[in-house]
Amino acid sequence: MAVLTECETHLLAMYEQLRENPNVQIFSAKSGQIIEEYGDAREVFRKISILHGISLDNSLQQCSVRFDWFSSHWRIERPGIQLTGEFTIRHLLTSMNVKAPDIEWGETSSERQLYSELRVIDHHPGSGTGTFAALRIKPDMPLPEVWFHDFRVGMFKMDIDYCEYLEALAVTKGTFGWHYLYCDVSLGGSEFRQVAHDLEDMLVVFSELFPEYDYAPLRERLEERLEARR
Repeated sequence: MAVLTECETHLLAMYEQLRENPNVQIFSAKSGQIIEEYGDAREVFRKISILHGISLDNSLQQCSVRFDWFSSHWRIERPGIQLTGEFTIRHLLTSMNVKAPDIEWGETSSERQLYSELRVIDHHPGSGTGTFAALRIKPDMPLPEVWFHDFRVGMFKMDIDYCEYLEALAVTKGTFGWHYLYCDVSLGGSEFRQVAHDLEDMLVVFSELFPEYDYAPLRERLEERLEARR
């Protein structure tokens, strides 16, 4: 049996916290298997360099997850509160082959070029929202940008890297809308009213159900993005 990395351990702990908590309803979940035949992180990065022409920064090796399919789609309900979340994480080498959905997106050639450079690292097939997070892969970008795409409102660059994305996922557990905490958007507008409400509920509920996590940084981010409402 493969020895889990620290990143994989944190993700699996998050998965078990959802699965074992009686307050959480699980619609679907898969803890995933480690794909050992792909080799260690160094070998995976070598293969990515050969196949995709990009030499990823070595700092990302610490979060190169090896799960074949690691996912959960869940809900928490209580009076006045209904939280839903989902995540689907796969082996980085697999994700590098998953292009963004084949749709017509972008009004300019630069936007269409950007969209073509995205490789999906997290998506939400159970809920059918069509949202996904992706790495922007370019030969001259050893630290790929992380982008979040929401078909309803557009595409946003997140201010975290791949490793930080997985760390944030472990805390937010894929609550719908969590990505906007790391995007340069104002949650004060009408199009984000429900997202802001859900994130406020998440911080209240998660502080009770999962007290082992520090939610102060997320509260600060939410407050920053809610300033337009004041």
